[in-house]
Amino acid sequence: MYFRITIPAFQEDKKDEAVSFVKEKVMPEFSGTPGLLSLTAAITGDTSGINMAAWDSKEASEAVAEQIQATLAEASSFMSAPPVIYEGEAVYGKMYQTIAVGETKPSYMRLVVGVAKETDAVLNFLKEKVEPIYEESNGLQLTGAIFDGNSAISWNFWDSQEDMDAAVEKLQAALDSESETELFDGSTVAYMGPVYAFTSSIDFNEGETPN
Repeated sequence: MYFRITIPAFQEDKKDEAVSFVKEKVMPEFSGTPGLLSLTAAITGDTSGINMAAWDSKEASEAVAEQIQATLAEASSFMSAPPVIYEGEAVYGKMYQTIAVGETKPSYMRLVVGVAKETDAVLNFLKEKVEPIYEESNGLQLTGAIFDGNSAISWNFWDSQEDMDAAVEKLQAALDSESETELFDGSTVAYMGPVYAFTSSIDFNEGETPN
């Protein structure tokens, strides 16, 4: 599974326009695209959001590169800067709840970005320290991670902000115990907020992994 994650920066007072653009243009136009497994959009602040596309392969994503660029160009009217884009093959993740085609459920997203000193060390940290916390958490829907060069991008989706907050305290403690400075150059950045749009072309079944 191949992911493309776009982090746009909105102009002041342009958030509602951006949300409408994604709901009314992006979702309908890309729905049914060969190889596109899901599209997710979340608001993470007054001037920031996350758009995540899951593809069955890098080739499927690249096949519509021109359409993606045209969409970004159209969206530039309410952006304050070009979006930050990360993409890569899934290296980690798991479905903790089944999400069927056509199903939408309330969801709260947390996405963390950091510059890894060694990607293998970060992946081991996810598997050995973070995954046990995920396994005992309530309200967890799914997890995932990619590397784009040395950038490590990991995410988790929850039934509610309360469920996420309960787990974040434990996740931060795990990161503190490992010493963030040993894993990353500089501090990690976390984006959090409610999912406002989602569509999928396949069933995502509990227990499945993307890699």
